Amino acid sequence: MRATTPLSTKPGLHYAWVVAFAGASAMICGLGLARFAFGMMLPSMSTSLGLTYGQGGVLGFANMVGYLVAVLLAPIILPRLGTRLTVTFSLLLIALSMFGMALTQSFATLCALYIITGIGSGGVVLPSMSVMSHWFLPSHRGLAAGLVMSGPGFGIILSGFVVPRLVPTFGLQSWQVGWIIFAAISTAIAMLAFVLLRNHPLQKAQEPFGRAQDHSTLRDALTGRAKLRLLMSMGLIFAIYGAVYMLYVTFIVTSMVDAYGLDPTAAGTVWSSFGFLSIFSGVLFGIISDRLGRRRGLAMAFAVLSLSFLLVGIGTDVAALYISILLFGLAAWSIPVIMAASAGDFFGTAGAANALAALTFAFSGGQAAGPVIAGFLAECSGDFSASYAISGIAASLAIAMSLRLKTPDQGS
Repeated sequence: MRATTPLSTKPGLHYAWVVAFAGASAMICGLGLARFAFGMMLPSMSTSLGLTYGQGGVLGFANMVGYLVAVLLAPIILPRLGTRLTVTFSLLLIALSMFGMALTQSFATLCALYIITGIGSGGVVLPSMSVMSHWFLPSHRGLAAGLVMSGPGFGIILSGFVVPRLVPTFGLQSWQVGWIIFAAISTAIAMLAFVLLRNHPLQKAQEPFGRAQDHSTLRDALTGRAKLRLLMSMGLIFAIYGAVYMLYVTFIVTSMVDAYGLDPTAAGTVWSSFGFLSIFSGVLFGIISDRLGRRRGLAMAFAVLSLSFLLVGIGTDVAALYISILLFGLAAWSIPVIMAASAGDFFGTAGAANALAALTFAFSGGQAAGPVIAGFLAECSGDFSASYAISGIAASLAIAMSLRLKTPDQGS
């Protein structure tokens, strides 16, 4: 039985919650606009530039290439710059690349710039999530990661509301206007992150927030080989999630318009609804994993995701589409939240960033592959239903893999 003791803290708001708020704000741009707004932009970009489904997948792949570069560089850059500067500079890089995309209609240039966007995105996500292991103890680590992952939901709501209402301005296409707006927002949030983020509780003369729980004995009992096996198993699970979730968020708006007959404004409204639901997904499954254990939290999340994918993979009923989006929204950010909390729990605060970087590398590989494969499958079949069905099967496999993980908290 784990020993639990209260942690004494100074009266008033613990600064850990300010750091979580700053991380969530950064994620509005780092994921919500830098990545997920692309799904809303894609139909108008495709019409304006004459892009095929395959080229849309290649653009999604370009973003993931940049994300992979950021993950590879993170273990080198993060210890030198710290979370605060890394996140700030990454947000400015995102803003610069978005502004560049607004000024070009070349597919090759768009790919190059979206790689840079991906680098900035990775430079926001990994530090924002891993720093929670410094500021929060395991008792609240899932909740904290969930709060940070609420940020993308606000970005999705923003893109779902703004993009359908954009009109050509000053000779620019509507999607180009959108990237300029998002670049301005990213610049403003970069300033906010610089002001509020701190790398460690010692910088505010505080201790991490939460209840002290004795995980250390179990964690330290794992041999180096056992930790490597655990990391590899978690990485494979995370890669599956990366492929299936990225496929969904990249093409579901296109499916709404092409396969379900929704007009762009209606599709934007549905997309915003998904964004609203996703705000709570990380918090919900973060709390579940804090209380029931990380393995069970992963399995429950994949069960919800699997049903969501299968609903749009087996037909074109609009009601099934809405239920699918509802379920996906409720579990959208569950897996990254649990993985971020697990990195701190199972590998210690000192090793959390490196463990999360390795996990995110596998995750990014899945993200890179998912949209490309789905795009070219759609070229052959005419829609994305087969890709969604395959995603549902893969998520079901991930349920069994999650329950078989050998983790220090497997008795919980």
